[in-house]
Amino acid sequence: FSKMSEAGAGDGRNNWPAIESNPEVLTNFIQAIGAPPTVAFHDVFGLDPELLAMIPQPVHAIILLHPGGEHQPRSREDVQEDPGIFFLWQSPALGNACGSIAAIHSVVNSVAGKEITPNSPLALYLTNAKGKHPEERGVALQEDQPIRTLHSASAMQGQTDGNIDQASVSNHFICFVHSNGKLWELDGLKPKPVDHGPSSPDSLAADAAAVVKREYIDKRPDELNFSLLALGPADAD
Repeated sequence: FSKMSEAGAGDGRNNWPAIESNPEVLTNFIQAIGAPPTVAFHDVFGLDPELLAMIPQPVHAIILLHPGGEHQPRSREDVQEDPGIFFLWQSPALGNACGSIAAIHSVVNSVAGKEITPNSPLALYLTNAKGKHPEERGVALQEDQPIRTLHSASAMQGQTDGNIDQASVSNHFICFVHSNGKLWELDGLKPKPVDHGPSSPDSLAADAAAVVKREYIDKRPDELNFSLLALGPADAD
């Protein structure tokens, strides 16, 4: 898998520049906004069982960076099947924020979400977003200066050092989490979380890998620009 930057959604690309698919970069970001120091992102080197077995356990979430990513028709009447999942929409004004959105989705919808540092930027954002519609949560993130500042700082890290044409970025971050016995795909460009069927905390990585292969990689066999990260324990390396 490659290390690439993410795609944007519109006119906010300079305010929310692309973040590299890099475990150190995304770990620094989530810990800066308030995730507990006990979790970190790790590279996923492939989808074969022996490569998935190399991921530090337990796996709390899987992030996929894939070519493309387009807004789907959305309505405020769209109701997500699992109300316990925290989900937000990516608006055009959030530009290339999909890496941060996927990271936030991963943390908040995992065990790490119960250990967020009080009064941190993420804790304050979640208080502001509590009980709101995914569209309003997206607007709240768009207006959240502390998180935007930390996102922009993260975009300057990694191999790209932020030195890319923001308008030319064409890749998109999503994440997969387990909730209530199911595997859910969380994509801020879609109207609601996507139910991918039965899953468990122990099978999350394998189940997500199967969906990534079937729904993304197999449908674009000539495309090499995919990247996977796993959220897991920080002290595993």
